Amino acid sequence: MKEKRILVVDNESQRRDNLKRLLQEQGMETLEAASCEEALEILGVDERIGLVLTETELPSMSGLFLLRRVKELRPEIEVILITHSASSYNLLQALRSGAFDFIVRPIDSGEILFSALLRAFDHMARRRREAGMIEILKKKNHSLQRSLKLQKALNASARQVAATNDIEELFRLLLTSAMRELEAQRGFLALFDRVSGQLGLKVCEGIPSEICRKYAGALPAGFTRALAQRGKPVAIPDFLPAKLTEISAPDELESLLAFPGVLAAPLRLKERVVGVVVLSGCQTGLPYGEHELNFLVQLSHHVALALEKAGIIHQLKRGKGITAAAP
Repeated sequence: MKEKRILVVDNESQRRDNLKRLLQEQGMETLEAASCEEALEILGVDERIGLVLTETELPSMSGLFLLRRVKELRPEIEVILITHSASSYNLLQALRSGAFDFIVRPIDSGEILFSALLRAFDHMARRRREAGMIEILKKKNHSLQRSLKLQKALNASARQVAATNDIEELFRLLLTSAMRELEAQRGFLALFDRVSGQLGLKVCEGIPSEICRKYAGALPAGFTRALAQRGKPVAIPDFLPAKLTEISAPDELESLLAFPGVLAAPLRLKERVVGVVVLSGCQTGLPYGEHELNFLVQLSHHVALALEKAGIIHQLKRGKGITAAAP
């Protein structure tokens, strides 16, 4: 374990050897240094050290100086000082500088030493657990904030969609709102042609115009067509898995999709899949997840409802039961 990798610092080789022997008999991994300078050099390259056990009286620079430097450079490391003189001044200086404990020689059986080490290990384990809990709480809080932000954005987009009766405008709103709120690099809406059954690009953002024109009539067999035919939402946090990469057309990988991250949601009208909206290239630095996919699915649902309403209004305006109101 990392916290049981101990750096022993003492300028007298016999004392170092005695300490190393006691520690190794207890199954603890040790490194050694004969000076403050040597100890700092080791700490600069070895990330696995969890505790420093140092003599206070060292040549050139003292153990107290080493303690302060360790706490500046690697504050997570605990330091226990060993000395011949436990003066109240030295003890106070050590504790103020962040020492975990202070041991007075001679160290014979090692009972006092092991007691201090066990308390230090328990302290480090407790601190690690607390740090883990804090990190979990931070992630949960960020997730909640993200969810609330997207819900607020969804409500605003839904109001805008509900106020629109133009079918082309609804398609545009679906893509632009999703791109904006989910901060995607590229996005497109592909629809099935009623007659041919081909899947073609309808609206694009962040995609070369020549690609949009090229595939307006029919997309090649590949990832997008597989998504549309599957008819289920998909969230890919990073890059396409190997199996999906193998079925993707070259233009999809080069021009239609950006990475990391892909989101896709089917567009349904009366339980029939009429198309698919695909976003890719997350620019937030965080992977797409449940909240982002739910936003896209819900927005697609709102647009589908508005499309049904727009279709009814269009039919009625063509003479099936409605006349224009007199001014």
